[in-house]
Amino acid sequence: MKINIILKGQILPGKQEEMRSIVRKLQQEFVLQEDGCEQYEFYIDGDCLVMLERWASQAALDLHTQTKHFSEFVPKMRDCVDGGSFSVQIIKSSDLSFATL
Repeated sequence: MKINIILKGQILPGKQEEMRSIVRKLQQEFVLQEDGCEQYEFYIDGDCLVMLERWASQAALDLHTQTKHFSEFVPKMRDCVDGGSFSVQIIKSSDLSFATL
């Protein structure tokens, strides 16, 4: 069963570049190399962060959340967003398709 995550956060004033740097490092140096990571993208539009993640399984996501880089970088991300929290939507599906339009 695939796990899809949509994460959103309201970036604090003046923290956009710091957030971009943190998430880019996670993306390029760590997460995309993890077994089971099929997608890890982020978008920053003004003060809004949106992340899209797709994992091959719950087990792959669980391993991701136990990595050293997860425990190191997520608190840094929380320091950049309003209230230190994110809105997270998790979609679990064995029948999920994607299209390019």
